Amino acid sequence: METSKFEKHFNRTTKSKFIHECVLLVENTNGDFLYKKEYGDKNLDAPLLMASITKLFTTACILILREQGKLSLTDEITTYFDSNMLSRLHVYKGQD
Repeated sequence: METSKFEKHFNRTTKSKFIHECVLLVENTNGDFLYKKEYGDKNLDAPLLMASITKLFTTACILILREQGKLSLTDEITTYFDSNMLSRLHVYKGQD
């Protein structure tokens, strides 16, 4: 696999004064990592703080699963997670 383009873009991106940490992973359809690069204090095992982008990612995943017929947007969450997993997941003013 040609990695020089990944390397070039990664290096250009991390030169920005606004980028302090970065991890780039390129994965094939089998889930094997073809390329990885780390910058700053981040590495593959470091937690990533993704902020509000997680909502967009989750929405995209749900819509892909809907398109594949694996779920419906009207399904109850308990169809996919048992009560132990959901217990105390969202507590507000002492109410679960």
